Amino acid sequence: MQRFHTQYTERNSIGLEGVLELEMEVVSDYIHVGSGVYDVEIIKPLENIDQLVETALKGTIPDVNKYFSPVTHEMNRYLGKVIIPGSTIKGLVRTRLELSIRDACFIVSRNSNTSSATYKRIFRNPRPRSTDRFPQRVCPVCDLLGNSGLASRVSFSDFIMTQGKVDYVNVNGQYYESCVKGSRFRGRVLYRSLKPIELGMLLYGFGFRDKKLEGKVMLIGRFKYSDRRFGRVRFSLPSPKQEYAKALEDFVRTFKPFDYNEEW
Repeated sequence: MQRFHTQYTERNSIGLEGVLELEMEVVSDYIHVGSGVYDVEIIKPLENIDQLVETALKGTIPDVNKYFSPVTHEMNRYLGKVIIPGSTIKGLVRTRLELSIRDACFIVSRNSNTSSATYKRIFRNPRPRSTDRFPQRVCPVCDLLGNSGLASRVSFSDFIMTQGKVDYVNVNGQYYESCVKGSRFRGRVLYRSLKPIELGMLLYGFGFRDKKLEGKVMLIGRFKYSDRRFGRVRFSLPSPKQEYAKALEDFVRTFKPFDYNEEW
């Protein structure tokens, strides 16, 4: 089997430079990409705090749910607009490339006992692989997107919601701010010092598969492996360039990557 580990590419080497303008559409009922911020409101005055404390001191946990609203998990916002962080988009792209390219390393070990059955079924329970022996050698994904000792040659902007709306969805008694089906996001990916085949790799990581540059459905966000209502998106190129299809074709022909159906 051909091995693709090689010496890393100098970060300032001569190569392709440009910007991918991308749109992401929500094709499931909802997506939720959490900000880590949640909200709880007091809906009833705590008039008998002493009694509640006394009950707790006696070893009984008092029921305080009636005093507070359900927990609400918020999405990320910037200047009032809902966003998907660029780091989340990069993680999606990187994970798909690591799973698709033979002999690519895993930056984060997939050797986990907590991987869901759905994840294992979709990605065929991938075996853990070691990381690079950087700087002696580097895998194609690390050479493109960087690792702990190597800068990325690709930068991902936040994806900003430009169309759609949010709703609050009850999941196990807690509410999650979620973008509804049909919502659209726009973002940019800046690249530099790329070989044409690496541009094709980047496009493959976004789910583009053929010369028509039509994106496949990909999973993102919370509940993507546990709740069919959540997590499906599709990327598109509002202004595709002729060289994109050729770069993608060259990447597929050279690397013969695996592909996965994420519509479970």
